[in-house]
Amino acid sequence: MTSTVLAPTDRNSGTPAAHALLDVLVGWGIRRVFCCPGSTEAAFLDAVVERSAEVELVLTTHESVAVAMADGAARITGQPQVAYLHTNVGLANGVAHLTAAQLGNAPVLLLNGLKSTALQGRDGFTTVPYPRDTIRQHVKWARQVTSADALAADVARALRTSVAEPAGPTWIGLPQDVLESTAPAGVAPETVRPVDVPRNRPDRDAVADAARLLAGATRPVLVAGGDVARHGAVDALVTLAERLGATVLGEDRRGFQRTAFPTAHPRFAGWYAPTHPAVTAADLVFFVGCRVFTEFEAPVGDEFPRHATVLHAHVDPTEVGRLHPVRLGLVGHLGAVLDDLLAALPPNATRATAEGGSSPAGIGGGSAQGGSVAAGAPGSGVRPAFPGHVGLGAVVAALVDGLGTDPTVVLDATTATPALLSALPQHRPDQVLLSSSGSLGWGAGAALGVQLARPGHQVVAVLGDGSFQFGIQALWTAAHYRIPVTFVVLNNGSYSAVGSALHRFGGAARRTGRWPGTDIGGPRIADIATGFGVPATRVTGPADLAAALRAVRDTAGPALVEVLTGPGAPS
Repeated sequence: MTSTVLAPTDRNSGTPAAHALLDVLVGWGIRRVFCCPGSTEAAFLDAVVERSAEVELVLTTHESVAVAMADGAARITGQPQVAYLHTNVGLANGVAHLTAAQLGNAPVLLLNGLKSTALQGRDGFTTVPYPRDTIRQHVKWARQVTSADALAADVARALRTSVAEPAGPTWIGLPQDVLESTAPAGVAPETVRPVDVPRNRPDRDAVADAARLLAGATRPVLVAGGDVARHGAVDALVTLAERLGATVLGEDRRGFQRTAFPTAHPRFAGWYAPTHPAVTAADLVFFVGCRVFTEFEAPVGDEFPRHATVLHAHVDPTEVGRLHPVRLGLVGHLGAVLDDLLAALPPNATRATAEGGSSPAGIGGGSAQGGSVAAGAPGSGVRPAFPGHVGLGAVVAALVDGLGTDPTVVLDATTATPALLSALPQHRPDQVLLSSSGSLGWGAGAALGVQLARPGHQVVAVLGDGSFQFGIQALWTAAHYRIPVTFVVLNNGSYSAVGSALHRFGGAARRTGRWPGTDIGGPRIADIATGFGVPATRVTGPADLAAALRAVRDTAGPALVEVLTGPGAPS
């Protein structure tokens, strides 16, 4: 690891220590801070006034939006991003979306302005006795700064920790009196970001054993997880699949974070499920860069192919064998794992499909362009017995038609996600981004962060109406900074995931057709967006959706299209 060490800045008396914080952020190449501030952040905000050419403050009107924006930008760039929240109340508002960053291995540094040290032991306004306890289960490392002299070193350590594998969020608590202090500020050992972050390689003997098992399998299945894309290893996984003649599945919906394999590739055969025909026929399953698994409910049957040899590669050693035993684990950066595996495969391991490699088309089980869907399931176009989307299959088809072939799509539409994942084009890494945190409202802010990190690209947020109402504050930031994100809101007027759970429960709600806790209808979402200054259109079904989306593709700023998909909407 190489780095540049800056000499301590000569700080005249009267210069707040907040400038030492900015020194470290600027040295690490951080040019934006996503912030919903309060009075405790005055010293930092004032320092930004003097140094606005170096750092831009991106203002949000809710802390959750600031965290989601930092998360979205961090996922796209792989570089640390900063969200700055206000005291314990702002921290509480941001924690839910911080969980999304944690699951997505996004290097987000959460700066948390705290009241002055003297007030923290006196139950002062917006103080809690143990602020670090609020956050530490959601971050890799947490530190409350105790002095101006320690400020720079603590922030630099938090940044180094956030990008070290497995990457993830960190937290720094910043008491108001520390930031306002004019005492001499210390300098971080690494004020400038290290040039290289080490890529840990897997054990050579384990690689040799894995290569032998892969070469000997006759019906191998590779399961592509988000870390394959995060580590820039998609091309290597494609090469491995082609050499082995393997079927490739995306990780299951509960763990999906980002596109990790081109879904139009002939080896791709849909999404992992224990009942998928490729899994039931496999003699080897190799989970590459995914969690095995993110469980939604207590398991009632095997989610794991116990009849097959199972391999698992992950950058985090605690993930390998966490819930299910595996024959062999490979721990390391996924780029290094796949490069080493390809080098270790014997020349005769290459199997063309025509020479006996398994063919996804021959297996069945659903491709990227769709597959069979049970009646009443998302994407079936059949009205379910509980509150849900009507005509969703036609809506998704119109959505794909209207978006074109190369948008980056951020999904936050819970019950529509399976249909959307199967239909949206996924030609390149990170083309579709998703959170498996269960925190509604993440998508609107995350899409703004993605667009700022990927200027010039078409970015679309596809939201459910429930998710939209959680993340509505993102519209202010979108309009204020004219961030060109298209928001598509699927409005069925309900929390249909709740209705689905009631239906599965099979009690009085199912018998009577009354679904408490599901009806959120009423808001005219397009009108609300217009009120925020975001041009918006409301369409009543799939017939007009594609045209509405094509009309806003080249809009210079944000736009919103609301499509009605609930009971009474045209199917």
